[in-house]
Amino acid sequence: MTARERLLTAMQCRQPDRVPIHVWGVQAWQDGWMESKDESFRPVYEAVKEKADWVASWSCPTGRFLSVAEVRAGSRQFDAGDWVIHEATLETPAGPLVSSTRVSKGPYSPLRAKHWIANDEDLRRFLSLPYAPATPPVDSYFQLREKLGDRGVIKVGLTDPIAGVHDLLGSELLAVWSLERRPAVRQLIDLFAERLLTLVRHLVGSGVDAVYAWTGAEYCGPPLMSPRDFGEFVTDPCRQLFGVIRAAGHLVHVHCHGPLQEILEDFVDMGVNCLHPIEAPPLGDMPLAEAKRRIGARVCLEGNLQIGDLFTCSTRQIRELTKQAIDGAAAGGGFILCPTASPYYPVLAPRAVANYLTMIETGLEFGRY
Repeated sequence: MTARERLLTAMQCRQPDRVPIHVWGVQAWQDGWMESKDESFRPVYEAVKEKADWVASWSCPTGRFLSVAEVRAGSRQFDAGDWVIHEATLETPAGPLVSSTRVSKGPYSPLRAKHWIANDEDLRRFLSLPYAPATPPVDSYFQLREKLGDRGVIKVGLTDPIAGVHDLLGSELLAVWSLERRPAVRQLIDLFAERLLTLVRHLVGSGVDAVYAWTGAEYCGPPLMSPRDFGEFVTDPCRQLFGVIRAAGHLVHVHCHGPLQEILEDFVDMGVNCLHPIEAPPLGDMPLAEAKRRIGARVCLEGNLQIGDLFTCSTRQIRELTKQAIDGAAAGGGFILCPTASPYYPVLAPRAVANYLTMIETGLEFGRY
């Protein structure tokens, strides 16, 4: 099989010639990717280029809040000790809407200081923003498809409605409003769902025949929010979106970290074809073999080597973990061997390099059907 055939066969819960190997985040198909990385990445890059199955990413401009309506915007920066505050302002018909981010002068990651919506007045201002649907050009998708050929598949990067709401409110206010202002949360989810439906219909109608890949469900999963919240805020709105994609003959991929015990069957209900990364204890609560037993005939499982293990374990341990993943989920097809995340350190230590290579080689050795 070609890599494209192998990946699509697995995503349709059928059995390919071997277990596909997707090294999440190592973009061997992308010109100049290696030049943007430290030289320590090269052995992994070369192994992915030669031996792994490629899953390329494509995205398109969708405007602010999935709207391309013109809105006057401003920004400013000011010093705050060890941090620099980056403040953005949108001039809405109901008044200014402000978001700010704290950017470290040292080694720390940026932190959101104020989300777009912090109170009812912010909500009113956000809802007053004009809306114009995003109908972006898709020429670059077809260029990537031609370049990729049979070496892999393309994922269209999209975010669930709940991800848009999370960006507006943040985790804390989202959780509080799910109890105290539930109709407002639902109003925002419906707004993003409607805009996403317009975008998806445009992409499908334009011939974008990729795997439609979604992120954001983890913002609403346990323990932050309840299974009931997940059903109402994620499963229900996604069911219609995913239905449009599947009706056109395309596949749906969902990336969702965190505990899955109480919500695993929701991914079947909403129409997911492939689920990543299915984290086992201690970082998750879902052994891969159990996920295979519960939904493996209906949803392809992609995972589940923890990125932290690739950084810290011995090669002997990684070989055993890779074999365990194959033993737990590969039977009958519908499984893709994959790390849980991208390699996020700027420099890959020799141990991490050796472990990535071990994962690939072990997958090739034991992943044959």
